[in-house]
Amino acid sequence: MTAETAVDPVTFEVIRHRLLAITDEQGATLQAISGSPHVTEANDFNVGLYLPGGEVAAMGRTIVTHAAAMSSITKFVIADCAVDPGFGEGDMFVVNNPWKGAVHAQDMGVIAPIHYRGELLGWTSAMCHLVDVGGTRPGSFCADAIDCYAEGLQLPPTQLVVGGRIRTDVWQLIMSHTRMPATVDLDLRGLIGANNTAVRAMVALADKYGADTVRAVMASLIELSERRLRARLADLPDARMHARAFLDNEGASGEIYEVDLVLTKCGEDLYFNFSGSSPQAPVYINCTRSGLLAGVANAVLPTLAYDAPWNDGLFRPLDVYAPEGLLVNAERPAPVSGGVLEAGWLVEVTAVECLSKLAACSGELMREAQAAPAGGPDQFVLSGRNQHGDRFTHVVFDCIATGGGAYAHRDGVWTQGQHNIERLRIANVESTELEVPVVYLARGLVADSGGAGRHRGGLSIGSTYYFRGSDDLLASCSGHGWEVPNSNGIFGGLPGAENDRQWITENDAAEFFARGEIPVPDDLAGDRPEMHGRQGLFRLAPGQVLTNVHQSGGGWGDPLDRPVEAVQRDLEHAAVTPDAAQRLYGVVLADGRVDGPATETRRSQLRAERRTWPAAKPLPEVPDAPRVPIGPLGDQLALVQIGTGRFVACRCGTVLATTDGVWREHAAMAVTRDPHDVSRARRLAPGLEIRRYACPACGVLHATDVTRREYPHLQDLVLLPEQLGES
Repeated sequence: MTAETAVDPVTFEVIRHRLLAITDEQGATLQAISGSPHVTEANDFNVGLYLPGGEVAAMGRTIVTHAAAMSSITKFVIADCAVDPGFGEGDMFVVNNPWKGAVHAQDMGVIAPIHYRGELLGWTSAMCHLVDVGGTRPGSFCADAIDCYAEGLQLPPTQLVVGGRIRTDVWQLIMSHTRMPATVDLDLRGLIGANNTAVRAMVALADKYGADTVRAVMASLIELSERRLRARLADLPDARMHARAFLDNEGASGEIYEVDLVLTKCGEDLYFNFSGSSPQAPVYINCTRSGLLAGVANAVLPTLAYDAPWNDGLFRPLDVYAPEGLLVNAERPAPVSGGVLEAGWLVEVTAVECLSKLAACSGELMREAQAAPAGGPDQFVLSGRNQHGDRFTHVVFDCIATGGGAYAHRDGVWTQGQHNIERLRIANVESTELEVPVVYLARGLVADSGGAGRHRGGLSIGSTYYFRGSDDLLASCSGHGWEVPNSNGIFGGLPGAENDRQWITENDAAEFFARGEIPVPDDLAGDRPEMHGRQGLFRLAPGQVLTNVHQSGGGWGDPLDRPVEAVQRDLEHAAVTPDAAQRLYGVVLADGRVDGPATETRRSQLRAERRTWPAAKPLPEVPDAPRVPIGPLGDQLALVQIGTGRFVACRCGTVLATTDGVWREHAAMAVTRDPHDVSRARRLAPGLEIRRYACPACGVLHATDVTRREYPHLQDLVLLPEQLGES
């Protein structure tokens, strides 16, 4: 901030809060105009305010993914349109091209310059998920696409409004590509209205305080956030973290892809290296660089920048590397319509895991570390003709009401949703039943869905749908996490549930209704066709039933350390079934209640059994010298100095490895191919296995890894020397 534009603290705070209030007003305008459940029911939108160069100064707090994408879109508009057609007062530009900032074509952004007395004051934008932009599938999640040309309309920066007047030709172009023109028409008008709200408010703000003052505050907010994040990073030890997530059910080939992240923290910077990820896929699961950057932002902002203004300053300490042509940075014309929910989602999951392990190296930030959130949604799109005789396409939002990952000090939040959805909402049951020919038989929390641990992952929602009133109804279900539990636990915690689904065709539900009863799926007699993760399109008939259960957050810490009182509460609240309480938490039940003394005996036996698991290498030799604590590696492992050497030690004091070694090689290890041994899940893709690692001395569980059979033991967290060389 220069002397000419210095702002006193009171004025600074007034303008800062006014900028945030403007983004709230934008959101309210969009929701008041839009007719889409994505906007009105699920908050699947975001807005923002930008400096003249496109740097985001203030963003809405709904979908973080959109906020990161709109920053990229604004900069593409500036780069592509500055000369022709230029930025006139009252102009707006529309973009939904994934190689021009959008994360997939369904997320359409409208960007407007803000002029003040003939000069560019800044920019504003609004983005929401459109229900359909064309392509081969209703909803435009084109699981059968072999390239982006089959995925519907993808507009590069295009002038939509000229001097306050809508370009009819561009408007009609967009409407001609969607199966839901009436809904999309209102969405676009809502996006334009949101920008008009911001333009008027920003002009009024400049009238009151001056354009230079407003820009100075926006720039200072960005600098403030950068300083705050860099200061937090400087207080953390230099470290290297490594995480993998596997993306299953690619399609007919059965290929298993992976997102591989090596995160290095050096001084005040974070280096995200995704170069070990799989090459791009021939189907829609890829994401572009926009999706990659959004996934990183989704993890960084809530984990390390929870108390800083969310703006461009938080991206400056980040260096994200992924060569073009990978699953996480697909080269055109790769299909990418599912990317934000597929590869992009696992970018977020791996980044959360790495950042949480970094935060857990600090006693102060340990509370911000978290097990992985839900590893990915099972998309459910209905289309056809509804009970009112109208053509429709409807995305069911239940799949985002997923459990959060557990923390060091508490359980994960039930139906928290992802890091990328700060203000989670899903449609009311009645709203969905009014719009589409479905009756909910049930919607509620799913027992055992949260990953087991000393602290349990939050529970996800499950739904049971009964279809009625239409013979013209198609469903499309598709998602990963069907044969891989993607929601990893942390520091001994176990993974959350996999996605699961049942389709009950010929059934006796009508007989239950005739008796005045609501049937439970397990009680229904009927055919149950085999389901797949990427089921694709299938036709639903009246009277059929479909159930969905969604992935949920991972656990934190050894489940055998969960207090018996907490397990008893879980049983009483139906968060955990008696089977899981005994199988995963090692409790003994007597008359349906936890028997404390018997449980302690049983858990001691299980820890003793773990100590008999084989290890790849013997424990290292340790000098006979005093031990000096250096710092935590989570809350179960620590780095210690013994003589002149540094070692990784268990909480019981057992030294597992030198700092340049891989502690998993010295731990007791058990391998299973049955995911039910560690979670609610029951399927595991060929070629994968689950490894559990425990201390060979005390039997505490330190890690549970889902990995390829041929992979070496993971080195997931290494503290680096104070002077780190090349990263």
